Amino acid sequence: MKKPVELASDQPVYRFRRGGVEGSNSYEGNSFTTLADAIQEIRHGTLPATNDACSGAGPPHFEILCCPPSGTYGTGKKPRYQFYVNPRSAGSGGDGSKLAPWWSLPMAADELLHLHQIGELDLDAGQYLCLSFCEMFTASSLEKWKKAKETFAKYIFMAMAMALVVPVVVILAYILSKAWPVLSPSFVLENPRNFMTSGGIWAPLVGTFFLVWISLLVAAPVGILAGVYLNEYAHDNWFTRMINLAVVNLAGVPSIVHALFGVGAFVLFMGMGRSLLAASCTLAVMTLPVIITSTREALAAVPMSFREACWNMGASRWQTIRTIVLPNSIGGILTGVILQVSRAAGETAPILFTGAVFFTPVPDHGWESFFPYSLNDRCMALSMHLFTLATQVRGVSDELQYGTAAVLIGLVLVVNSLSISLRVVLRSRKKW
Repeated sequence: MKKPVELASDQPVYRFRRGGVEGSNSYEGNSFTTLADAIQEIRHGTLPATNDACSGAGPPHFEILCCPPSGTYGTGKKPRYQFYVNPRSAGSGGDGSKLAPWWSLPMAADELLHLHQIGELDLDAGQYLCLSFCEMFTASSLEKWKKAKETFAKYIFMAMAMALVVPVVVILAYILSKAWPVLSPSFVLENPRNFMTSGGIWAPLVGTFFLVWISLLVAAPVGILAGVYLNEYAHDNWFTRMINLAVVNLAGVPSIVHALFGVGAFVLFMGMGRSLLAASCTLAVMTLPVIITSTREALAAVPMSFREACWNMGASRWQTIRTIVLPNSIGGILTGVILQVSRAAGETAPILFTGAVFFTPVPDHGWESFFPYSLNDRCMALSMHLFTLATQVRGVSDELQYGTAAVLIGLVLVVNSLSISLRVVLRSRKKW
């Protein structure tokens, strides 16, 4: 809104005001016949030391308005000239811009007079000059706009992250609330009874551990050695590119396709039959891309200068890998291996046709309760057991089904948490 100014003179006058402080937002006081006289008033003015003194009228500033010779006139929203001063400084410097304000009010008055004398500072009727308080290194309007956009983007990304986390937390809380009545040590340590309509989950839990650790013994050496070859020995040629393409494609194959491959390769072609060993080998093939990729990334993170220093000492390539590269990349390699464990524990399709069984008796006590399966036996698995309870067995309570799901999810979360903790500990021990 424009501010009217009453005039009673036949020639333009210049009026001076101090703005940005409550009670001083009107053009009052002495009138000046020349712009130079009005500028001289700045030399005797004072500004608050900080922006805390300003009110809703904006930052503290001085304004010089050119009024027409008669009648009333309103000021525009934007000044004709905008300059900045830092009255807390002493000495000389700056050019009056926001990034380099003048260092004192006397200096600002001298510079404005100089600009007026050389004809670069003239005001027409209704225009005004503004000299605002601004400390050095104060953020500019562009920097403030960038900061606002950055803050907006941060909260948008936070909302996206919460959109992923909140549903997971809600699902876990729902499963846990449904499973709470049956969750107890006896539920974990007892075998299924009464055609799996009661009892616990010990037999499928032991079978899951067997499947996971045997698949780990098969996949870890192959995956780690393949990662070492691709990162340390392989040249950039068609053969290496074909191997990389095979690894990428293997990672994208659905688990049910791995199951069919396991039936053809291990059950039929290699004559393993539907057994614990065939199911474990199928899981190993499925998890190989994770181990190979994590191994390559961990080895590539070791600085090349480590290798060059070792080679300059006369060490061979294998000695360098064994004594320098692998010890410095063991954290990333173990992280990939442990993630393989968590994935293998939750898979159902790869073991459905290769070695899992709906039910098999397991002793409740003694040494045989911990090692009930041989490599040629079919075994129960926790994921398969949950599928059986939900689709094949009648009369199973909801608490038993949700309890099995809660234990399986808890097992995966514990293994993933162990992976993250191990990675943090090993990275904290790095010297580079």
